[in-house]
Amino acid sequence: MKKITDNCTKPYLSEISSLSPLKNTSTALVKSFGKAITPLQLPDNDRDNDWDCLLVQAQRINQMAAQLEAMILEFKTIASKLQEKGKPYKSICQYLPVSVPWVIQKPDESFILTMQKVDIFQAERQAAQLAQQLRQHSKSKEERSH
Repeated sequence: MKKITDNCTKPYLSEISSLSPLKNTSTALVKSFGKAITPLQLPDNDRDNDWDCLLVQAQRINQMAAQLEAMILEFKTIASKLQEKGKPYKSICQYLPVSVPWVIQKPDESFILTMQKVDIFQAERQAAQLAQQLRQHSKSKEERSH
């Protein structure tokens, strides 16, 4: 995915953020209560600008997903430290499969919004694998010295 600078105008975001659930309630909103919600209408801009905005948004999602994954792994590290200090029979945290949103751009330049699995036990597997390799290395070194 090519890197695009964020120069997208987002008038719809400012309109949404300026609304408050209790402030600025118009009679039109009250009258439309119970009716179907109309889709958000984006302003007509240049197609290239819209495409660049889509690319920027995809990059933002992936960047936030990477940050969220790092935060999840940090959460697990902190929980593990607390578990070591606490009662060994009481579990501090239960770990279920975790995923974060992820955007993939296909060769035809279309997008797929999907989920990417967070491997929260990768560090433990790597540590166990390294320990196994060190044991094997140490064992083969001992056998050569005898």
